[in-house]
Amino acid sequence: MWSFHIPTVVHFGREVVKKRADFVDYGSKAFIVTGRRSARASGALYDITKVLIGQNIVFTVFDEVEENPSFRTIEKGTDLLRAENCDFVIGIGGGSPIDAAKAIAILGANPEMGVEELYSGEIAYSLPLIAIPTTSGTGSEVTQYSVLTDNDGNKRGFSNAHAFPLLSFLDPRYTLTMPKNLTVSTALDALSHSVEGELINNGNNPMIKDFSIKATSLIREYLPRIVAEPENLFYREKLQYASMLAGIVIAHTGTTVVHAAGYPLSSKKGIRHGIANAVFLVDIFSHVSENSKDQVLKAIEPFESLNELSNFLNEFGVNNISISIEEKEISEWAEKAANAPHNIRTPGNRDRSFYEKLYSKLKEMEK
Repeated sequence: MWSFHIPTVVHFGREVVKKRADFVDYGSKAFIVTGRRSARASGALYDITKVLIGQNIVFTVFDEVEENPSFRTIEKGTDLLRAENCDFVIGIGGGSPIDAAKAIAILGANPEMGVEELYSGEIAYSLPLIAIPTTSGTGSEVTQYSVLTDNDGNKRGFSNAHAFPLLSFLDPRYTLTMPKNLTVSTALDALSHSVEGELINNGNNPMIKDFSIKATSLIREYLPRIVAEPENLFYREKLQYASMLAGIVIAHTGTTVVHAAGYPLSSKKGIRHGIANAVFLVDIFSHVSENSKDQVLKAIEPFESLNELSNFLNEFGVNNISISIEEKEISEWAEKAANAPHNIRTPGNRDRSFYEKLYSKLKEMEK
């Protein structure tokens, strides 16, 4: 028995905003949430504002979202939305601006709520939310997840049905301005979503299995091609489609301890999220494989072995990162990872010592 549900209406294709965007039924004043660069550089912000002006909809731009958006940024954005009396939200950018837009849309509809209450699960309303991704990685445009960074510098994700965007517009042209390192890290994030989600799904939902193998296949085939030909729009289109499929996968399954292990690297050490996942992916899947070998092999299809997957990741320098880690940090990170809810979803058992060994292995790379 299985089920499938994605409430987001997806419009996909070149110049899709120009051809399909109609916002008049969503409100009279838009609150646009972006970072400082990608929305403008990609042309997405121009396209959106042109459509809004053409439909006589006023808008306010909040362009202060950083990578790994902080609680303070969410609070600042929410205060501005409320002051400007905006009634719907448009998130433009990578996963960080779209995740921030989700939080701001919910808080904007619930004036009594603070950021911390996003994690209570007791959310009844959200302002209408529209997502326009400019990267191919997080799949946030089709998920109910938002990952924020709390006031102690820890990444924390919340999940709520009201965080699903109502509409998403995917135009591969917006991903052409991604530099190589961002193209690689976001694609590896999508790959991680695809194989992690299928590890959890284990074939039980045939649609999720099909989406996973398709997403993994596309990334395996087209990521190396994009690195060689970064301006090839056809390749970019394939990678964006893969990212969306992988997002649909984790919308139904969640992620594994690969994500839990990787969070400190991005929130504390500035390693991009996709790379932080990829660093641990093979080691964690190898551990799972000790008792669930067939499950792992099916999850990583069409890769035929973890060795092949490892070689693919190494093509993009995953094992070449160098960061300084203190013993105290290893202990603190291991404690948090061992208590993360991702452990429940991930096959097998892991204790604190497992994560200490995982982080200690990474520390050895300093030498």
